[in-house]
Amino acid sequence: MDRLPVLRSHLLWIVLLAVNMMIEYYDNGLNIPLATELPRDPRTGVAPEAVGNVISIFYAGMIAGAIVGGRLADRFGRRPVLIWGTVLYSCASLATAAFPHYEMLLVSRFITGIGVQAVTSALVMYIAELFPSAKRGRFVAVSTISFTVTAPILAALAAFILPANPPGAWRILPLVGAVGLFMVPFVRVLLPESPRWLVTNGRIDDAERLVDRLEREARRRGHELAPVQSVPESAGSRLSVRALIMNPALFRVVAVVGFGWFGATLGLYLYQNFMVDVLYAMHLHAGSAEGAALTSSYRSYLIWSSIYVITPVLTFFLISVLERKTLILLASIASAASIAVMGFGGIPAYNAAAAIATILTGVVFSAYYAYIPEVVPTEARGIASGVIFGIGRTGAMVTGVLFTALYYPAPKGTFGFDRAGVMLFAAGSYLVAAIVVAAFGPKTAGRSLEEVANREIRHRREERHADPAH
Repeated sequence: MDRLPVLRSHLLWIVLLAVNMMIEYYDNGLNIPLATELPRDPRTGVAPEAVGNVISIFYAGMIAGAIVGGRLADRFGRRPVLIWGTVLYSCASLATAAFPHYEMLLVSRFITGIGVQAVTSALVMYIAELFPSAKRGRFVAVSTISFTVTAPILAALAAFILPANPPGAWRILPLVGAVGLFMVPFVRVLLPESPRWLVTNGRIDDAERLVDRLEREARRRGHELAPVQSVPESAGSRLSVRALIMNPALFRVVAVVGFGWFGATLGLYLYQNFMVDVLYAMHLHAGSAEGAALTSSYRSYLIWSSIYVITPVLTFFLISVLERKTLILLASIASAASIAVMGFGGIPAYNAAAAIATILTGVVFSAYYAYIPEVVPTEARGIASGVIFGIGRTGAMVTGVLFTALYYPAPKGTFGFDRAGVMLFAAGSYLVAAIVVAAFGPKTAGRSLEEVANREIRHRREERHADPAH
């Protein structure tokens, strides 16, 4: 797989994966307008201080989806998880649009989170396992184009629908998240199972047929293929959570990368999910009428989202010249600086810093999407990636409660305009997490998945067993 050139099959697969990622990101990004609209809709029964619970429950579902989805992806394959996760979150999105009350919204958003994260885990594993190692980072960058398409679509829907209609108009937005149902047949027919998963689960003949087809496609295009270089790889084994914990080398990698992902997701969603809500409050504080404040806030949201198109272009070039963890560190430092600026100054400074932060935090997330599935071996990729994603989504889950604690200080019932505390906490999370990953994370850029596993997991384990102290 790593010695193949980029083929038409690769291009078809990345389109399918990017479209699925686009729909998945839509349901995730939906939290941004929900944070502003739910308290405005009296039928939901969601107070401003309680909106964080609706946001947090979505990420609680993502934690469950990360662990369960990763385990199912190891047991049954990447494609079934992608298909059924899409069905689950699409149906839950329809339920969000239909459910009128706070308690029901908690249930529907929790189920949506399960499906969204299960699909995300399958998508990043697919990108790691299907594409040549030399081009793998750039394919991740291409897949993030889906974010830059979805973000302005969601922002435009919010900007043109919500201010001009009664508060309950937000229910139109989750309906769009159900379009994933239309993608399921295409995935079922056009996207193969990962050959690395097939080999790991003893289905050698199925893997051979897929690789043979790709080799024939390459030769028809006039490519000379280099000889196969055999690399040791486990077959017929799947790791449990207990086995992961008992493997010191694998546990170390999961702990380091999981901590980094935790800090990045906590920092991102602490500022991003509430960025429109905070700006709306700033406009009201400056004396704007409610309608004008809402319109201006959503217009800014649309501008930030449109500028987001720079992210995949920037990632495309940087991810090919920088080691993954180096890119994570540099982009996190720049992200932290821009988020910190959002905590101070007036509306113009806030808008400018938010636009820059949107671009830079997107680069950080793109680098992690490439990095997470690369750092663990194939036989543990589903469960280990699931644990890492689960650790990260724990950070996202606490953002709703944390935002309320930072933004609405005691005594209860008084309004505290403390955006500086929110933004500084988010910036600090980015910095600390990136430093840990840069210091202790493995190198993966340009290496085959098997080489990374042999060097970082199996070699360290053999060294440990050879040490008399153990």
